[in-house]
Amino acid sequence: MWCHWPVPIETVARRLPTGVRPDLFEGRAWVGLVPFEMQRLRLVIAGRELPAVPTTENFSEVNVRTYVIGPRGPGVWFDSLDASSRLGAAAARVAWSLPYQRSQIHTSAHDGPGCRAWSIRRPGGTTGRVRVAVGDAVDDRADLDAFLTERYALYARPWWSRSPASVLWAPVRHRPWEQRRCVDVDVDAGLVRAAGYPVDDDPVHVVAADAAVVQVGLPQRL
Repeated sequence: MWCHWPVPIETVARRLPTGVRPDLFEGRAWVGLVPFEMQRLRLVIAGRELPAVPTTENFSEVNVRTYVIGPRGPGVWFDSLDASSRLGAAAARVAWSLPYQRSQIHTSAHDGPGCRAWSIRRPGGTTGRVRVAVGDAVDDRADLDAFLTERYALYARPWWSRSPASVLWAPVRHRPWEQRRCVDVDVDAGLVRAAGYPVDDDPVHVVAADAAVVQVGLPQRL
């Protein structure tokens, strides 16, 4: 699930490390609120899938992200990542240097036909919510759909470095998303505002996707 808002370019630019800049669509920067369910999470080493780590195989996640261009091309920059798995959040924070934290995330698939819903509460009290009814497949995807969702890399700032020019990059692989239209959209963008973006509760772009296998490579220091 993706919910997006256009935001001032400088709001994105001032948080990025040297060598990474906002990626623009028709002259505008974008921020996304992205809730989803992680299922069958595994580590793969030398082509071998390792057994699941308890409490990290299946969990809910909600991230706030924006879109950037760095030394390896387009990618995603994460401002925050909330996960319902404490161990999963801690492992990803160390291994990929991503700003994960453990939060309470409640999901529901019983609010009506095709409804998907997430509600989030952080330990400090910040809350967020996404509730939509998912409809038909999107057959005529606009250029904006691809710009916001088809991202095959991530950038991060190494937690062990204070250098403004120190950047991590990791590849992300998946087939193109099978997107679906959303109606009856109800959003509380508190997590996006907590990240410093001046948005309201009415995203201008909302789309869902069917499940897909996603592979995230180990980070490389650039």
